[in-house]
Amino acid sequence: MKFKKQVFIESAVGLFSFAVIAALFMLTVVLSQDTMFRKERPVEIVFDNAMGLRVGDAVSARGVSVGKVKQIDLKRDGVHVLALLKTPVHLREDYRIEVLPTSVLGGRYLNIHEGSYDTRPMRPQPRVLKGHASTDLIDSATRTVEDIRLALNDGILEDFKATMAQVRRIATKLGEGEGTLGKLIADDAVYRDVQEIAANLRGTSEKLARGEGTIGRLMNDDRLYDDAQAVAANLREISDRLAKGEGTLGQLLAGDDQAYQDLAATLAAFREMSESIARGEGTLGRLVADEEMYVEFQGLLREGRAALDDIRETSPITTFTSIFFGVF
Repeated sequence: MKFKKQVFIESAVGLFSFAVIAALFMLTVVLSQDTMFRKERPVEIVFDNAMGLRVGDAVSARGVSVGKVKQIDLKRDGVHVLALLKTPVHLREDYRIEVLPTSVLGGRYLNIHEGSYDTRPMRPQPRVLKGHASTDLIDSATRTVEDIRLALNDGILEDFKATMAQVRRIATKLGEGEGTLGKLIADDAVYRDVQEIAANLRGTSEKLARGEGTIGRLMNDDRLYDDAQAVAANLREISDRLAKGEGTLGQLLAGDDQAYQDLAATLAAFREMSESIARGEGTLGRLVADEEMYVEFQGLLREGRAALDDIRETSPITTFTSIFFGVF
């Protein structure tokens, strides 16, 4: 009886231990996301620097987890990373594989960029793929800070100090009212002048709005606008008539050059006449050019004037004699 009981207890302990081992195994499989029943494809990538990548880190392609890092070996030609892919990826000629940070707080994952779809696929796929170094945010920030520190130590800090000293001196002078700008800031008279100018401008604008003054009337009187429209209409009518060749000026501006030819002929005739007069030809030319005729003309005028004077002097006696003998 004791033997049976002991066998039962040992069997129960054994079953319990087996169940615990099986549960631990299944839990390990689930947590590690590994499976014994799915075929995984190994991919080897060579990096110059693994940048903190660890075994078990995820492998991603187009934002989807496609596998895990299985092994990392340091060799003479670089860091060899063995990744097991549960989902196949189709690489093209411009593929890119790099180690990227999971977050700012830390962590890494292996990212596979399959390449552009307009490039040819890689067939057959090489046994060892080439990885590319990625930018480390911490290293970049460290280098940036170092560059800033070197720049500051290279004289920029001294220049900045000198500039701030100059700014402080200028601000002090402005506060004490030195210089033109300082006087503008500190002198109340300038402020009053600006106020007066603003008041004058406001008064002028109000007068203009009320239609006072010549400019105000021009801005507010509708009759001036109507007159301007009428003038514009008249000018447009005149320009239309000129374009149509109406009137003397229109004929001169028109495409028909008959009026122009007539005017040119008239001017030519006047020019010929003036040249003839200048040469002393004809009666008018002789009167203009011959001084003897001018002297004779003057004598004739004097004789005519004397005759008129004699007639005026003898006219009363002639009139009296006519009246006296007229009675008889």
